Amino acid sequence: MVVRLNINIAVENNIKNTYFITGVAGFIGSHIAEELLKNNNNLIIGIDNFYSGKKENLKMLKCDRFKFYEGDIRDFELLKKIIFTHKVQYVFHEAAIASVQKSVEDPLLTNEVNVKGTLNILEASKQNNVKRIVYSSSCVVFGDEITLPKNENSIIAPISPYGYEKLMSEQYMDLYNNLYGLETINLRYFNVYGSRQDYSSEYGGVISIFEDKFQKGTSPTIFGDGKQYRDYIYVKDIARINIKAMHQKSKGMIRLICCGTGVKTSVNKLFDIFKNKHNKDLQANYVKAREGEVKDSVCNNSRLIKLVKSEKVTKLEDGILDL
Repeated sequence: MVVRLNINIAVENNIKNTYFITGVAGFIGSHIAEELLKNNNNLIIGIDNFYSGKKENLKMLKCDRFKFYEGDIRDFELLKKIIFTHKVQYVFHEAAIASVQKSVEDPLLTNEVNVKGTLNILEASKQNNVKRIVYSSSCVVFGDEITLPKNENSIIAPISPYGYEKLMSEQYMDLYNNLYGLETINLRYFNVYGSRQDYSSEYGGVISIFEDKFQKGTSPTIFGDGKQYRDYIYVKDIARINIKAMHQKSKGMIRLICCGTGVKTSVNKLFDIFKNKHNKDLQANYVKAREGEVKDSVCNNSRLIKLVKSEKVTKLEDGILDL
């Protein structure tokens, strides 16, 4: 079923830039849409099937320059219809089953969404003369190869189906760029956090889970010894990075970018940050590490800094205070 918000025809005819966001009701997709709507020249078309996206994330997007379709990226004909009908120029591809654990348990499903869904977006875009696609990849493509920090030239060695699905999608993006001339950009997200991240789902990040646990005064679970570290980047920074990447000049365009802060934070350190924020002396519940998860990860973000130039990424403590 397709659910559509009414749009004023006069408004749509005066729009300069038309964007299509897959997974628009999701954590990152909704933030990209919200940032784009700050510009009155932008029309945003979104799609989501609410597998992990939330209807409440669409509430702040209600205006005459946003149009929503309830649908699935596995539906190729629907994608073609949307892109053709709205003369879409730019695509932010955020939709995915973003779960290592789910990919281990059900690789057929996650491959169908994460790889075939990406190919559907690419082919529908190619057939309808889309100018550019920005794809949300992930640092999971690096796997557990020990050389750190990771950059765009680091060894690729996924250790989960999800990691391979992201890598295959990146390669499809590159193929369509090189073979068909469809401009594509791959953004390898490190650990994104911020408002609207669902702590209650299997896809919830550790920061959203910790925030919920500390608010409730209950002890959070830490998988492994807590010494494993990550590179946490704020979702509002990621939204702006997506838009910056989309509107690069074609000449000299950066087509692969690692998106992180360059700062490594252990899970134990993160736990201490939350203890200080909430002034609660909780004790963590340590359990066995989860299968298929990378132990350590941190980004060399020099290429990202070149893209964002003078803009600064948000410090972790500041981002957590804003939750």
